[in-house]
Amino acid sequence: MHRTRTEEMIAQAGAIAALLEVSGCPKPGNVHRTQDFGETHYEHFLISSVVIIPALQEVAHKGKLAQSKQIALNELNLGESIFKAVKTTQLWQKGGNTNLGIILLFVPLACAAGMLINHPEPSIELLRDNLNLLIRNSTSNDTVKLFEAIRLAKPGGLGNVEKFDIYDSSPEALHQEKMNLYEIFRISAERDSIAREWITKFQITFEIGYPYFKKTFQETNDINISVVHTYLKILGVVPDTLVARKHGKKLAESIGSEAKDILNRGGLLTKQSIELLWEFDLKLRNKYKINPGTSADLTAATIMVALLEGITI
Repeated sequence: MHRTRTEEMIAQAGAIAALLEVSGCPKPGNVHRTQDFGETHYEHFLISSVVIIPALQEVAHKGKLAQSKQIALNELNLGESIFKAVKTTQLWQKGGNTNLGIILLFVPLACAAGMLINHPEPSIELLRDNLNLLIRNSTSNDTVKLFEAIRLAKPGGLGNVEKFDIYDSSPEALHQEKMNLYEIFRISAERDSIAREWITKFQITFEIGYPYFKKTFQETNDINISVVHTYLKILGVVPDTLVARKHGKKLAESIGSEAKDILNRGGLLTKQSIELLWEFDLKLRNKYKINPGTSADLTAATIMVALLEGITI
């Protein structure tokens, strides 16, 4: 993992991953190079990908400090980093919530990678172990800032969390229950794949997305094919939880099955399956008005991991 040598490289890996993910074309239902989604445009995502660099660089530096025992793990302030990234995004674009899910995945990844900066033999396994350490050692203060970030981003299809309402929960209640990031995401894990990543050491990213993306890029040497196919792979294996919350589990599973079928038929590798892919994109966009955003976020996290490991586009 030779791109974990500096805070700058770690942050750049995040920005590049976000840029590559949104540029994957066509990713059915998502904003991409030739399709917007309502008032949210491709350019809004480009801006959002770049402006999070300072927050990622800062949290990577904190990871480095924690690894060298200059600060404690419970002083990483992950929630503050999440809030800063969201706030900066909102300052630079008016397309709405473009990257909350990505920020929720990239901030811990950047921090965990920062903990590897001075390690003699950084590895994927150590990166996952670091994720577990920093998440479990987060604090209720982090959760307070997380809630602030979510309120600022105003994501759609959030739903309700048992016992704790994003818009009503007081800081005192979160502190009293010692509700750190691990605990708050554990509550939501069954209904939200990003929350599930936080309590499973990013299982989908590392065990489904990353190996598939790496294999596909080695076979095709084509970044667009690799991005689109990885998105289809994740969507086909893990029904999109944003879609499930907004439109129901049955439709989410049906969409996942269609994504899997198109990928099995060749995805972007055959003329027939390319036509099916574009038809799928238009159906999600025009008929259902569905955007499988969680699958896109997980694809972005997958790309970030591959970039940190050293893949060169």
